[in-house]
Amino acid sequence: MEDTGIIQLFEMRNEQAIYETQSKYQSLCSSIASRILGNPQDVEECVSDVMMQTWNAIPPAKPNNFPAFLSTVTRNAALTRYRREHRAKRGSGEIDAVLDELSDVIPDSEDVESTIDFRLLRESLSRFLEGLSADARTIFVRRFISMQPVKEIAEAYGMSESKVKITLMRTRKKLRSYLKEEGFL
Repeated sequence: MEDTGIIQLFEMRNEQAIYETQSKYQSLCSSIASRILGNPQDVEECVSDVMMQTWNAIPPAKPNNFPAFLSTVTRNAALTRYRREHRAKRGSGEIDAVLDELSDVIPDSEDVESTIDFRLLRESLSRFLEGLSADARTIFVRRFISMQPVKEIAEAYGMSESKVKITLMRTRKKLRSYLKEEGFL
Protein backbone atom coordinates (compact mmCIF):
# COMPACT_ATOMS: atom_id res chain seq x y z
CA MET A 1 0.00 0.00 0.00
CA GLU A 2 1.23 3.49 -0.82
CA ASP A 3 2.08 5.90 2.01
CA THR A 4 -0.72 8.28 1.04
CA GLY A 5 -3.21 5.42 1.43
CA ILE A 6 -1.80 4.55 4.84
CA ILE A 7 -2.06 8.18 5.96
CA GLN A 8 -5.66 8.29 4.72
CA LEU A 9 -6.42 5.21 6.82
CA PHE A 10 -4.99 6.99 9.86
CA GLU A 11 -7.10 10.05 9.09
CA MET A 12 -10.21 7.88 8.82
CA ARG A 13 -9.23 6.27 12.18
CA ASN A 14 -9.15 2.85 10.50
CA GLU A 15 -7.06 0.37 12.50
CA GLN A 16 -5.87 -1.16 9.23
CA ALA A 17 -3.45 1.80 9.14
CA ILE A 18 -1.42 0.30 11.98
CA TYR A 19 -1.28 -3.11 10.28
CA GLU A 20 -0.19 -1.56 6.97
CA THR A 21 2.42 0.60 8.72
CA GLN A 22 3.83 -2.39 10.57
CA SER A 23 3.98 -4.57 7.49
CA LYS A 24 5.76 -1.89 5.46
CA TYR A 25 7.93 -0.13 8.07
CA GLN A 26 8.46 -2.51 11.00
CA SER A 27 12.03 -3.29 9.94
CA LEU A 28 12.90 0.41 9.59
CA CYS A 29 11.51 1.23 13.03
CA SER A 30 13.09 -1.85 14.60
CA SER A 31 16.54 -1.09 13.20
CA ILE A 32 16.47 2.48 14.53
CA ALA A 33 15.17 1.41 17.94
CA SER A 34 17.66 -1.45 18.07
CA ARG A 35 20.61 0.87 17.56
CA ILE A 36 19.47 2.92 20.52
CA LEU A 37 18.08 0.30 22.87
CA GLY A 38 19.85 -2.93 21.97
CA ASN A 39 17.47 -5.16 23.90
CA PRO A 40 15.01 -7.00 21.59
CA GLN A 41 12.17 -6.78 24.13
CA ASP A 42 12.68 -3.03 24.51
CA VAL A 43 12.80 -2.67 20.74
CA GLU A 44 9.52 -4.54 20.35
CA GLU A 45 7.83 -2.40 23.01
CA CYS A 46 9.27 0.75 21.47
CA VAL A 47 7.94 -0.11 18.00
CA SER A 48 4.56 -0.77 19.56
CA ASP A 49 4.76 2.66 21.24
CA VAL A 50 5.65 4.19 17.87
CA MET A 51 2.50 2.74 16.31
CA MET A 52 0.40 4.20 19.13
CA GLN A 53 2.13 7.58 18.90
CA THR A 54 1.62 7.62 15.15
CA TRP A 55 -2.05 6.76 15.63
CA ASN A 56 -2.36 9.68 18.05
CA ALA A 57 -0.39 12.09 15.84
CA ILE A 58 -2.27 11.53 12.56
CA PRO A 59 -4.46 13.56 12.41
CA PRO A 60 -3.74 16.43 12.98
CA ALA A 61 -0.28 15.79 11.53
CA LYS A 62 -0.15 15.01 7.83
CA PRO A 63 3.41 13.96 7.06
CA ASN A 64 4.79 14.63 3.60
CA ASN A 65 7.47 11.98 4.03
CA PHE A 66 6.00 9.10 6.00
CA PRO A 67 9.25 7.08 6.44
CA ALA A 68 11.03 10.20 7.76
CA PHE A 69 8.09 10.87 10.09
CA LEU A 70 8.22 7.30 11.43
CA SER A 71 12.01 7.48 11.78
CA THR A 72 11.72 10.62 13.88
CA VAL A 73 8.94 9.20 16.04
CA THR A 74 10.92 5.98 16.51
CA ARG A 75 14.13 7.81 17.37
CA ASN A 76 12.36 10.02 19.91
CA ALA A 77 10.49 7.11 21.48
CA ALA A 78 13.66 5.04 21.73
CA LEU A 79 15.66 7.93 23.20
CA THR A 80 12.91 8.58 25.76
CA ARG A 81 12.93 4.92 26.77
CA TYR A 82 16.74 4.88 26.84
CA ARG A 83 16.93 7.97 29.05
CA ARG A 84 14.27 6.62 31.38
CA GLU A 85 16.14 3.34 31.80
CA HIS A 86 19.58 4.91 32.13
CA ARG A 87 18.92 7.97 34.27
CA ALA A 88 21.02 6.87 37.20
CA LYS A 89 23.89 5.45 35.20
CA ARG A 90 25.57 6.89 32.17
CA GLY A 91 27.35 3.96 30.59
CA SER A 92 29.45 4.16 27.49
CA GLY A 93 27.91 3.44 24.13
CA GLU A 94 26.87 4.81 20.78
CA ILE A 95 23.88 6.76 22.09
CA ASP A 96 25.94 8.65 24.63
CA ALA A 97 28.55 9.36 21.96
CA VAL A 98 25.95 10.72 19.53
CA LEU A 99 24.28 12.85 22.20
CA ASP A 100 27.66 14.19 23.33
CA GLU A 101 28.60 15.08 19.75
CA LEU A 102 25.48 17.20 19.37
CA SER A 103 25.35 18.60 22.90
CA ASP A 104 27.43 21.67 22.09
CA VAL A 105 25.37 22.42 18.98
CA ILE A 106 21.81 21.81 20.17
CA PRO A 107 21.29 22.49 23.87
CA ASP A 108 19.19 20.05 25.88
CA SER A 109 16.52 22.16 27.50
CA GLU A 110 13.02 21.29 28.57
CA ASP A 111 11.54 24.67 29.39
CA VAL A 112 8.37 26.07 27.86
CA GLU A 113 10.22 28.38 25.49
CA SER A 114 12.19 25.46 24.05
CA THR A 115 9.01 23.50 23.50
CA ILE A 116 7.44 26.40 21.62
CA ASP A 117 10.56 26.91 19.49
CA PHE A 118 10.85 23.20 18.66
CA ARG A 119 8.89 23.47 15.42
CA LEU A 120 10.88 26.48 14.27
CA LEU A 121 14.10 24.62 15.06
CA ARG A 122 12.92 21.56 13.16
CA GLU A 123 12.09 23.66 10.10
CA SER A 124 15.44 25.40 10.35
CA LEU A 125 17.25 22.04 10.57
CA SER A 126 15.40 20.85 7.46
CA ARG A 127 16.55 23.93 5.54
CA PHE A 128 20.11 23.38 6.79
CA LEU A 129 20.10 19.75 5.65
CA GLU A 130 18.74 20.73 2.23
CA GLY A 131 21.76 23.00 1.79
CA LEU A 132 24.31 20.23 2.41
CA SER A 133 25.89 18.03 -0.22
CA ALA A 134 24.15 14.68 -0.64
CA ASP A 135 27.02 12.80 1.04
CA ALA A 136 27.29 15.15 4.01
CA ARG A 137 23.50 15.11 4.49
CA THR A 138 23.31 11.32 4.34
CA ILE A 139 26.23 10.86 6.73
CA PHE A 140 24.70 13.37 9.14
CA VAL A 141 21.27 11.72 9.03
CA ARG A 142 22.71 8.21 9.41
CA ARG A 143 24.70 9.31 12.45
CA PHE A 144 22.28 11.58 14.26
CA ILE A 145 18.87 10.27 13.20
CA SER A 146 19.52 6.57 12.64
CA MET A 147 22.25 6.46 15.33
CA GLN A 148 24.59 4.41 13.15
CA PRO A 149 28.17 3.94 14.36
CA VAL A 150 30.88 5.79 12.43
CA LYS A 151 32.42 2.47 11.42
CA GLU A 152 29.15 1.28 9.85
CA ILE A 153 28.72 4.55 7.92
CA ALA A 154 32.31 4.36 6.67
CA GLU A 155 31.80 0.79 5.46
CA ALA A 156 28.53 1.69 3.71
CA TYR A 157 30.21 4.48 1.74
CA GLY A 158 33.65 2.93 1.26
CA MET A 159 35.26 5.72 3.27
CA SER A 160 37.74 5.71 6.09
CA GLU A 161 36.37 6.27 9.57
CA SER A 162 38.47 9.42 9.85
CA LYS A 163 36.86 10.89 6.71
CA VAL A 164 33.40 10.23 8.16
CA LYS A 165 34.44 11.82 11.47
CA ILE A 166 35.86 14.88 9.70
CA THR A 167 32.70 15.22 7.60
CA LEU A 168 30.59 15.03 10.77
CA MET A 169 32.81 17.57 12.56
CA ARG A 170 32.60 20.02 9.65
CA THR A 171 28.85 19.55 9.37
CA ARG A 172 28.41 20.20 13.11
CA LYS A 173 30.48 23.40 12.76
CA LYS A 174 28.32 24.51 9.83
CA LEU A 175 25.21 23.65 11.84
CA ARG A 176 26.44 25.68 14.81
CA SER A 177 27.06 28.71 12.57
CA TYR A 178 23.72 28.25 10.85
CA LEU A 179 21.83 28.01 14.13
CA LYS A 180 23.58 31.17 15.37
CA GLU A 181 22.49 33.01 12.22
CA GLU A 182 18.93 31.75 12.72
CA GLY A 183 18.95 32.93 16.34
CA PHE A 184 18.78 29.54 18.04
CA LEU A 185 22.19 29.81 19.73
